[in-house]
Amino acid sequence: MASPINGMAFVRLSAPDLGRMQAFLEDFGMVVAHRDDKRLFMRGVGDAPFLHVTELGDPGVLSFGYELRDTSLLDDIAKLPDAQGIETLDAPGGGRRVRLRDPNGFWLELVAGQERASPLAPRVVVRGPDGESRALGPARVVRIAHTAYATPNLADVIGWYQRTFGLLPTDELFVGSPDNVIGQFDRLDHGDGLVDHHVIFLMRGQRAGMHHVSYQVEGVDDIFFGFDHMTRGTHDHVRGIGRHALGSQIFNYWMSPFEQMHEHWISHEKMNASSRFNRIQIGEGMSYDTGERPPERFVKQVTPIVPWPL
Repeated sequence: MASPINGMAFVRLSAPDLGRMQAFLEDFGMVVAHRDDKRLFMRGVGDAPFLHVTELGDPGVLSFGYELRDTSLLDDIAKLPDAQGIETLDAPGGGRRVRLRDPNGFWLELVAGQERASPLAPRVVVRGPDGESRALGPARVVRIAHTAYATPNLADVIGWYQRTFGLLPTDELFVGSPDNVIGQFDRLDHGDGLVDHHVIFLMRGQRAGMHHVSYQVEGVDDIFFGFDHMTRGTHDHVRGIGRHALGSQIFNYWMSPFEQMHEHWISHEKMNASSRFNRIQIGEGMSYDTGERPPERFVKQVTPIVPWPL
């Protein structure tokens, strides 16, 4: 079936200090959309009302948000097992949502009807009379691209996401023999329409949780001057700058103050429904990409699922 979703809308995390999270995300390349005593909403330079939510609480991940292609699909999602019914989304841009649980008990928010925000001023690309070829400051985050999710029940979870959201397998990773699958990249099915290499990467892990959340930046330069900006502070750099061979993606990974990994990402490779599915043999420790071998903390990273606070 065609995917009922356009892609990701936001990630909802939990942290004990909203101020520290705000400082990290501002240096990462986002702007405050709303903040109160218990919640922090951050946006990018595009027209999404927000891309990132932090709830006050123990460090962890609460949910992934996905944008439905049409508001009429809310009724269909609300009929799924473990769905919570249609609710008003209390967030910048408003809209409605249906919450449901995946096979690991992890919350997903399917949203529709959000009002779009005014995009922020575009970067000046023509040098002025007093200009120079230098960019200072944070990267410019445009949108949320995908998440990576660890699970001890990989085959069951892959099947559930493909059936529920009409996802298609793009690339599957194995170590040794093809039956030793350690992860699968899955993309949207929009027919002949072009989509990213993946909207979710599901990977085998001893416990369920978020591996990372990925944000597309405005241009490849953002990854480099974003790196310069982040390293001027005390932010925790995990991996990069490098290139993922699958999806032709330039990346750089940063850890929030509360052990939640965020990626700067950009890619020019696109897929459609007829793009080939490949099974790829990789080395131990997820070694396949251009650049240095992934550090152990990257391979073993899992942000735990925490209970819904509302």
